[in-house]
Amino acid sequence: MLLPSGIEDFKDIIEGNYYYIDKTGLIGDLLRDGANAILITRPRRFGKSLNFSMLKYFFSNEKDYSYLFKGLKIENDEVARKHQNKYPVIHITFKDAKFQDWNMEFEMLKKIISRTYTEKKYLLESDKVERWDKNFIEKIIEGKGEYVDYAESLQRLIRMLEDHHGEKVILLIDEYDVPIESGYVNGYYEKVVDFMRCMLTAALKGNSSLFKGLLTGVYRVAKEDIFSGLNNLVVYTILDDFYSHYFGFTEEEVKKMLSDFNMEDKYEEIKEWYDGYFFGSAKSIYNPWSVIEFVRRKVAQAYWINTSGNDLIRELILKSPSHVKQKIEKLLSGEGLTEMIESTCALRDLKYENGSINESAMWGLFLFGGYLTPKSKKIDSTFGQWVCELYPPNKEVLAFYRTTIINWLKGLGFEYGKIEQMLEYLFEKKGEAFEREFNEILLKVSEDDPEKDAQKALDQIENKKYETDLRGRGIRDIVKVGIAFKGKSCSCRMA
Repeated sequence: MLLPSGIEDFKDIIEGNYYYIDKTGLIGDLLRDGANAILITRPRRFGKSLNFSMLKYFFSNEKDYSYLFKGLKIENDEVARKHQNKYPVIHITFKDAKFQDWNMEFEMLKKIISRTYTEKKYLLESDKVERWDKNFIEKIIEGKGEYVDYAESLQRLIRMLEDHHGEKVILLIDEYDVPIESGYVNGYYEKVVDFMRCMLTAALKGNSSLFKGLLTGVYRVAKEDIFSGLNNLVVYTILDDFYSHYFGFTEEEVKKMLSDFNMEDKYEEIKEWYDGYFFGSAKSIYNPWSVIEFVRRKVAQAYWINTSGNDLIRELILKSPSHVKQKIEKLLSGEGLTEMIESTCALRDLKYENGSINESAMWGLFLFGGYLTPKSKKIDSTFGQWVCELYPPNKEVLAFYRTTIINWLKGLGFEYGKIEQMLEYLFEKKGEAFEREFNEILLKVSEDDPEKDAQKALDQIENKKYETDLRGRGIRDIVKVGIAFKGKSCSCRMA
């Protein structure tokens, strides 16, 4: 059976007989959710787009797609099946809306909306759609609308679809936050926020033609930025129990997949590299992108981390103050951090007016982006915010932190090859070789004999049993290093 590497269209997967892990239970749970405007946030490449494609084919009344769901779990949900192929569906994704300046960004947003209207151009032949609405459709399709036309485009399309079909509409918006993050990184944040706020508020707030509006993204952008006035919006993040096992693979699903591909002997390796995510009540979620690539290529390496669009996270790490870098180093060594998390984040508030980093907002981005996972959580009674015990989820994410730290050292003028070699010497406990390479770096430091101090540092590690906490967390491969450098030399002792 083929593996669906990078395929995000549910119809293509089913018709192509690709391997599919059944997530159709999401359909029934969404129908039983009383909210009519829902935002679900998950890290990138965790199945959001595939799930939204699945929802489109289940609900769409433009064609009978029921054959796609034969033999899947949703066939046994009688409540859900009453809604199958019943509604007009708008399915729009903003995943490609990321440009370096606002003019190019707005042109892409216009094209995305134009494509959405083109998919519904049958409305031009409808005797239930008014003449002025048809003129509006043509204007949007041809890309000749004004700013305000595009801002109200989704709301008007929803109303016209109800006029034509006589049924309320389902609106699916995938990766709504991509334009917003791009605006923050590239300096047009306020402009893109103004546009997205106008468009989404018009579509979702008090719209009597809307049956359900469903959005996905990585971050829960603050209401004052995007969702001002949207009191009907319900948000489910990775800290909430709702829908926790529908995005990413559960341990049972991974074990079955390994069995189906005769790779049961790879379980411990795949768990070490790609497990470790805590989504709500689900305590062992695997990264689906990396699991598929591992099973396909049969080699464990960092697959997701190089495709997840981590520019913002990398920038925050590299430009963070020293005390934040020290916390990153703790994460790299296997220690956790206990931090307060802002679950709603206005990106403009990542830094205070004095230029210092808003750490609770920053750690929130790390958490919701998939770069940390909450091994425990509680609500702080004073501030009403989540307080989480944060760890890197797995070996793949640790590789990202390690690469970033190498970049810090490169920024100090250290040669990349030497850094890599020195790290290898540490992991292999080759003290003399490490000492030799480190000596070449430390040519301008104050002088003295470092040998006694290096041994003293190692003795301190042994006497105070610094590794006890790490061993208690299941970490077994520990290198103890005492380093002293004075003058033009250094000394290294290992155990």
